Amino acid sequence: MRAVRIRLLTIGLVLSAALADAAGAHELAYYALVAAVPLGSLAALGALGSVLDGSAVEPLDRVLAALSCVAVPFILLGAAVRAPLLDNNPPPTIGATCVLVCLALFALHALLSATASAPRTLRAAARAAK
Repeated sequence: MRAVRIRLLTIGLVLSAALADAAGAHELAYYALVAAVPLGSLAALGALGSVLDGSAVEPLDRVLAALSCVAVPFILLGAAVRAPLLDNNPPPTIGATCVLVCLALFALHALLSATASAPRTLRAAARAAK
């Protein structure tokens, strides 16, 4: 349950960075991304650790761990390119692109998780109806 909370905090921080950028609060977006870097790294390392120790047996678990690991460099790059621009200037294009790529990866992660859990609940409901 702790891993889910860390992952949700990471998603929330990256989403808040995107919203802060859209509102023109670029300094706030930078600090949100800086806070998301260690949390995203922790979530990715936890997912990768589950794959390596064998507790993540489903192939989908490996894909979700890989998506988490791929998101971390984009969070880091999105924060790093903003560092010299702390006087609330707009970020470079690559900074905004990194945030959007992270949000796309998180959306794909959520979509894969939802589609994997839906058949299980449908099968359980069908068994209960019999």
